[in-house]
Amino acid sequence: MKKIKQYHHHYHFNYQTTVRRHLTALVLVVAITVLLFLCLVFFINPETTFDLNQISFLNVIKASVNTLTRLTIAYVLSLIFSIPLALVINNPKREKLLLPIFDIVQSVPVLAFFPVIVVFFTSHHTFELAAIFILFMSMLWNLVFTIIGGLKTVPEDVESAAHVFNVKGLRKLWYITLPAIFPYIITGSLLAWGQGWSIIIVAEVLHTYIKNGTMSQDLLGLGSLLVNSFTQGKNSVFILSLSVMIVIITFLNFFVWQKLLHVTQRFKFD
Repeated sequence: MKKIKQYHHHYHFNYQTTVRRHLTALVLVVAITVLLFLCLVFFINPETTFDLNQISFLNVIKASVNTLTRLTIAYVLSLIFSIPLALVINNPKREKLLLPIFDIVQSVPVLAFFPVIVVFFTSHHTFELAAIFILFMSMLWNLVFTIIGGLKTVPEDVESAAHVFNVKGLRKLWYITLPAIFPYIITGSLLAWGQGWSIIIVAEVLHTYIKNGTMSQDLLGLGSLLVNSFTQGKNSVFILSLSVMIVIITFLNFFVWQKLLHVTQRFKFD
């Protein structure tokens, strides 16, 4: 009993403030994502590609904003859906049924669905949603399976403490589950973003999936710039776009993900 109280004391004083701070940060991320999406829709025409003969550094920056917006929206959506999915699966009976199904679904290459997705969304003139949906699908399973692994690491003593002190429902999610899986959310996020950067090159080049499609139907972004500049032999545009992508990825890794990985050390069980 003394040990259980020590665990409860440890959670209450060390994690309560930290969890609230990070949940507040998540809400801010969602709000910023919505603002970015509005900028994407109303200020930068996503269905018009640049003239590769008249490309400028400003054009590449605009393309970078578009790409980051799509990736961020897809990531936030995958994060919102992955936590409830992992919690649903985290039950012995449901796990036997759902885990094999989800494993099969995530094993199918996401790009196998892409032509069907493009046809569906482009028929409704929602080109942006086609790219965001395929990015969402590619990111989702990285988070789901990583979080499932994290849920299995919660010590039995902590679960016992939650039961003794009648901590359940949203309180348990807030004070125990989220702190426990936070390191795994960050690890899954790293994998998800890595997958997203790989898929973005295909997700923005829609004309190859549209009958009699042209480059004017591509989504303006770093991915489409890379593919189309390479196809047309515009080496200067290709090198500039690739350099900007490398700089963005490096910045995010050093100043976002590495910082968050450092924060996760506070959430490890002693």
